[in-house]
Amino acid sequence: MEILRDLGIEQDALRLSTGPEHMMHTSWLDNLMGNEFGRIYAWGNKPADLSNYTVASPCHMSDLPQSYLEPLIVDKAIQAGARFYFYHEVVDFNVQGDDVVSVVIKDRETDKKHNLRCKYLIGADGARSIIASKAGLKIEGQKLNDAFNVHIKADLSHLFAHRPGSLNWILNVDAEDWSAVGNFRLVRPWNEFVVSMHPSLQGNDAQEQTDPSMDQIRHRLHQMIGDVDLPADQQVHIEVVSSYRWTINDQHAKQWQHGPVLCIGDAVHRHPPINGLGSNTCIGDAFNLGWKLAYVLKGLAHPDVLSTLTQERAPVGQAIVHRANEGMRAHRHLWSLLGLTKERRLQVLTTLRGSSVESMALREAIKEAMEATDLEVQSIGIQMNQFYHNVGSQLCLDEKPEEQLDTQSDRTVKTTGGPVTILDATRRAALSTEKVPLDYNTLKDVVLSTAPGFHMPHCWIARGGQSPSISTLDLCGKGKFTLITGCAGQAWLDAVKSLTQRIPTLPLVAVTVDSYSAEYQDLYYDWVRLRDMEAGGMLLVRPDHFIAARVQRSQTSPEKALERLEEMLTRLLGQPISTQSQ
Repeated sequence: MEILRDLGIEQDALRLSTGPEHMMHTSWLDNLMGNEFGRIYAWGNKPADLSNYTVASPCHMSDLPQSYLEPLIVDKAIQAGARFYFYHEVVDFNVQGDDVVSVVIKDRETDKKHNLRCKYLIGADGARSIIASKAGLKIEGQKLNDAFNVHIKADLSHLFAHRPGSLNWILNVDAEDWSAVGNFRLVRPWNEFVVSMHPSLQGNDAQEQTDPSMDQIRHRLHQMIGDVDLPADQQVHIEVVSSYRWTINDQHAKQWQHGPVLCIGDAVHRHPPINGLGSNTCIGDAFNLGWKLAYVLKGLAHPDVLSTLTQERAPVGQAIVHRANEGMRAHRHLWSLLGLTKERRLQVLTTLRGSSVESMALREAIKEAMEATDLEVQSIGIQMNQFYHNVGSQLCLDEKPEEQLDTQSDRTVKTTGGPVTILDATRRAALSTEKVPLDYNTLKDVVLSTAPGFHMPHCWIARGGQSPSISTLDLCGKGKFTLITGCAGQAWLDAVKSLTQRIPTLPLVAVTVDSYSAEYQDLYYDWVRLRDMEAGGMLLVRPDHFIAARVQRSQTSPEKALERLEEMLTRLLGQPISTQSQ
C-alpha cells in the first residue's frame, strides 16, 4: 500500500479494498453453520500486536484481490503512456547484441504473431514464465501439491456477522479426499469468495487427480456452508463464477537477470498464498526495478545498476518462499490433528467432547497448532523487514568511520506508536545472514533503522502547525532521490541547490525535518528518537524508499557537503553525474 501511496492511487485502492474490521479473524470450523474449532486474531487486529503495525507504516492493513487491483494499476499505467496487449503472450525472443531484444508475441485469439523490439525485456509473466525459462534462469525447488479454487458469489452475511474474517477453514467429516480441507477466502464482504479445496493426498498422488464436475463442486460448497441436507429452496444461492486448479510451489531463482532480460514476481519466486506475500512482493519487485530502469533509459545511471535487482531482491524472494511454505506446513500439521479422513475426524470429534487425559492433550495440541499459524496473520515483520545492506549492492553505501556517531549498543526508544528497538551495527549485519539473535523475532517485530540498506522509517510530521499530518515516507519517492537533514543541515541544502542548478535533470530534492526550526516539524518527537544522526547529518533516500547513504555527524561546510554528495551520487548511479543528459 505504501507503493500505491507513492503512485498516487492509495485512496482509489482503499475505496476498492476490504478494511481491517472485516479481516479480524482466521477461523477453523466444521462448516460455516456448524461447530467452530477455534479462531485467532488476524492482520493487525490482535490487541497485543497493534503497536507493531502502527510504528511500521502510515498505511493500515487492507485486502485488495488482484481482480480489483489490476484494473486500477492498468488504468494508471495507460494514463502514463503504457500500451497493453490483452490476451497476448510472449512465445519467443532473441537478444541481438547489447542494445536490442527482438520479441515475438502471439495474439491468442487469432494466433497471429507480431514482432516487437526493445532495449530491455521484463519477465513478469507468472509462475509458468516463458521469459524466465528461455532466458535460462534456473528455478530451484519443487512443485509440492495441487489445489482447486472456486470463485463464487453468495450471500453469506448471516454467517459472518458475528465472526468477521478473511480466512475461514472448513474441516467437516463428510469431505471427500479431493477436497478434504476447504477455505472461504473473502473477496467482498460477505457475498464474494474464493473457495480453495485441498486434497488429503500430497505430492504426485494429489497432482494426478482429475478435476471435479460442477455437480461435485456445488455439492461440496453446500457441505462447507452446512446446508447440504436442506431442501434446495432453503439452501444459499451460489453463483459459480469460475473454477481452476493451481499448484503449490516451493521454488525460487537465485539469478533474476540474463543480459537485458530481467525477471520479477512469480516468474522468480513461487509459493503458496500463506502470509499474503504474493502480490505484495511482486509490487515490491517492480518498485525496486522500475526506478533503476527509468534512470538507465534516461541516461541518469549506468546499466550496471540493473544488476542490483538480483542482489537486493533475490534474497527477499527466497525468504518469502521459505516463510510461505513454513506456514503451509503449519496448516498441514493442524489439519492432520483434526483429521484428513472421515474416520479420523469422527474419532477426533469424539475425543474432543471427552474429559479424559487424551481429550485434554488433543485440545491442547490443537490450540498450540492454531496459535502457530499466528506467524501467518500477525507477521508484519516478514512484510516490512527487507534489508539490502551486506548484499554487495552499489546502491547502499558503507558509512565512513569519521562520519559515524560513537558505537552504540542496542537501545529501545519509546515512540507514540509503541517501543522500537534500534539494533547496533553488529546485529544489523546479522539480519542479512540469518544469524538473528534469538531474542528478536524478525517475522513479527519490525526492524527500524536509518542505516544504508534499510527501509525509510515512518514518523508523523507536518509542514507547519496548521498543515495536515503526513508521513516521512511522503517526503520520499516519486522517482527522485531525497536528502533529509535536520535544523542544522544548511550545508547539505546548499549542496543540493548547487547540484540541481548545475544539472537541472538531476532527480534530487532536499528537506529538513526536526522538532523545531525545520521545513517539516517532527510532531511527536519520534523522528528525533529514530533518526540516529545529528541535526546537521543527513540521509540520502532512494526513489524506492530505501536508504542509500547516511552521514551521522553534522557537516557545516557547504563545499565539503557538495563534494561528499557528488561522490555519493557518482558511486550510486555508476557514472559521474556530470555525464547525465542535460
